[in-house]
Amino acid sequence: MPKPVGVLSRGPCCEINKLIVQVVGQYHPPTQRLAFYEKDANTRLDALTAQDCTENITAYMCAPSQLHVWDWSGEPAHRLMLEIETERGKPILLPLPATRITLRQVDQQWNQIVPVLPFVALPGVNSAYDHGTPVLCRAGFIYVFIDGKLWRELEIRVSDERTTYHDIELKKFRVGEGYVDDARLATGRALDDIWLPANWNDRPLDTQLCFSEVQLSALRLQRLESDSALRRLRCQSPDLRVSKERSKTVFGNKPDGLAMLEAFSNFDVRDRGNQGAAAQAHITWLNLNRSAFPLSVPAPQRARQTGFEWMLDQPARPERGVSGGCL
Repeated sequence: MPKPVGVLSRGPCCEINKLIVQVVGQYHPPTQRLAFYEKDANTRLDALTAQDCTENITAYMCAPSQLHVWDWSGEPAHRLMLEIETERGKPILLPLPATRITLRQVDQQWNQIVPVLPFVALPGVNSAYDHGTPVLCRAGFIYVFIDGKLWRELEIRVSDERTTYHDIELKKFRVGEGYVDDARLATGRALDDIWLPANWNDRPLDTQLCFSEVQLSALRLQRLESDSALRRLRCQSPDLRVSKERSKTVFGNKPDGLAMLEAFSNFDVRDRGNQGAAAQAHITWLNLNRSAFPLSVPAPQRARQTGFEWMLDQPARPERGVSGGCL
């Protein structure tokens, strides 16, 4: 593979017929990984998968990211899959959209996968103007629809130490256009984040996300897949695409989660200074609802404990230290 020509170069000096997939961030564990499979079979193409020329981008606009680069001369008709390690047995296979030759970009790549953490706005009870600060979702289930089809189901587990995400192998329960009415148990290994395709072949994917405290029934899943109006009502459709320039413009030098918490919880209609801070915090809150955001935005927080939250007027405020000790 051609190498960069110097420290000022933004990529190889000559690069043609390549397939490039950007995974935002670095130092990802192997529990989620990319692999090629034959088009009409579940045969893993180990040799082609191993030809991945991984680049760790630490400079330029798309940093920090990992670029996975394959020679794609002739555009072979193979399937790129997202593999999820399981507690035992073969990995869970999640199909990614069809691939084609891509051109290297300075910032957001044509094919981009974003590791995400599901957050929710948790408001206080003292003011109607308290829109909430971002906190991690409590225990429950996350549903990911891509182009109207359920692509991924994960169980959220919360412990005293951390929040983890565990995949459910939907393929085992899918029958035609519906699902088997049976207990869908999570078999995926504990994940610290969730990889989701955000941009593919230079277009944003139609991704809808849904949270439920209880596992949705087979009939409910079938109804959500068949009813686009119900999905729009039940799901959120944030723009998951990530670019360094956009993150700097939208979230740089703007109120973070802690500033939002202070502005909302201390809202006073007679205090002009506080009203200004609350207005700026509300703009950040709107941006958080519309798109993916850096993990530097949310305030440091402890694991969710719903029983304690019901007793607090400001449940998002760190009443307990992040280590678990009482303040």
